[in-house]
Amino acid sequence: MIIVHIILILLLVFPAAYYFFFAVAALMYRSTRESSTEKSSFCIMIPAYKSDAFILDTVKAAMNQDYPTEKFRILVISDNMSLHTDELLRSEGAMVLKVSFTNSTKAASLCAAAKYLGPQAVDYTVILDSDNIVSPTFLSDMNDMLRGRNTVVQGHRCAKNIDTPIAVADAIFEEVNNKIFRAGHCSVGLSSALIGSGTAIPYAWFYENVSRLATCGEDKEMELMLLKDGLFVEYADHIDILDEKTRCIENLRRQRLRWMTSQYYLIGKALRELPDAKFKIGYADKLIQWTFPPRILLLTMLPLIAIIYAVAGSPLMSLFIGGTVILYTAILLELPKWVTLKHIASITTYVPRMLCATLRNIFGKKGNKDTFIHTDHQQ
Repeated sequence: MIIVHIILILLLVFPAAYYFFFAVAALMYRSTRESSTEKSSFCIMIPAYKSDAFILDTVKAAMNQDYPTEKFRILVISDNMSLHTDELLRSEGAMVLKVSFTNSTKAASLCAAAKYLGPQAVDYTVILDSDNIVSPTFLSDMNDMLRGRNTVVQGHRCAKNIDTPIAVADAIFEEVNNKIFRAGHCSVGLSSALIGSGTAIPYAWFYENVSRLATCGEDKEMELMLLKDGLFVEYADHIDILDEKTRCIENLRRQRLRWMTSQYYLIGKALRELPDAKFKIGYADKLIQWTFPPRILLLTMLPLIAIIYAVAGSPLMSLFIGGTVILYTAILLELPKWVTLKHIASITTYVPRMLCATLRNIFGKKGNKDTFIHTDHQQ
């Protein structure tokens, strides 16, 4: 029975304490904003898989920058898109690289883009998703953050839409992650987590390493590679990247399944490579993060176990009750300002379905780490 207590504490109470610590740390974080006279060159890479319906808006926003036109270019990696869409993109001033893969992944598209551009194309590459919208000051703000240094900057990805309860939940989870895994970590001197888009990376490093990406969780892989090589990831909470949030349970489940599948594989890889990492503390921190249960499972199981311990009169009940309190406090501290009680109420009705979807991911068929799982933005 002691073993069961220890497992429950490690799986439920410890993650709650971890979230609370970094949630508090995030309250003290302010990203650096120093104007830079040096104008670095950028290539905005946009991997686009079956994105005909929205890629044009993304490219138009990316082209509309208050940055010297000779200092940036946009490259769309067109995978399974129509020739008509490709021509429209070229008419907007974007370069289009037509690709076709047996197994379409974001990593494969990024690798193809690096080969297409060559080894010394620009100073930095910026990765955007095909549904992202950025402001006219996006590149100027990134340039001010980078200031010509050999560092990585992760922007603040936030919701473009909150038009369904699932989209609201997805948006809230992302904002909580922004605070805990990005602002909170940078506040105590640890690298920000990547998020898959809105990321600026030194091009020389990107070119040398992008071909090593082997899973559909390319952002998590890249985190390990950066930590191993000693490149710090800064978080720019003032540089917004609007991102389409999934609208239905099934798409949310598929999205989380893709992350979970690659994450399980990368835990083993991180353990093997930990001794060689330059940022060993950051590497160990990633390992800790990736062993935590899914958020919805933690939010539901921790209070349930606390109630069971309280009813049983266990001396450990205070530990689980305290864990529940600090977990929900951490979440409340990081809720975005636009969240209302109406939003919370709408999400609550979907909790059982989200929980079932998570359990299905855990106990169902996992799929391959390198198999891309597409989500339909129209649902």
